[in-house]
Amino acid sequence: MRKQSGVIFPLTVVVSFFFLLMLAHVLALYEVEMETMKYEQQSSEVESVMQMAVFDIKKQLASFSDLQPGNEGTFLYPIGKADYQWKRIDETTIHATVSAYSSGGIRYNATFLVLLPSLDIIEWTENDES
Repeated sequence: MRKQSGVIFPLTVVVSFFFLLMLAHVLALYEVEMETMKYEQQSSEVESVMQMAVFDIKKQLASFSDLQPGNEGTFLYPIGKADYQWKRIDETTIHATVSAYSSGGIRYNATFLVLLPSLDIIEWTENDES
């Protein structure tokens, strides 16, 4: 029995070390998952900001009886903001550029053409500028 008395403590230490490694791995996975969820939430917010900005630009175009040659400004929303600029290309076409920002700082840029008087979007281009 004397030779077996020193086996339990080292075995306990090794098993405890493996449990700690598993716990550290699970915590690292949890942290990555939380960051991913946060990024997905911000991506959803910036997409919503872009949709609201496009709707507001189309509403602005519909409200002008005599369209100006161009306009620019900023829309502020509770979940972000959108900078916009539009200019008239010809009698029936408007070229608009929108940069949407989420409250977390994610940016989404798009350029589109609006057909007048129906206010249909006939071309949409997402810009990769940072």
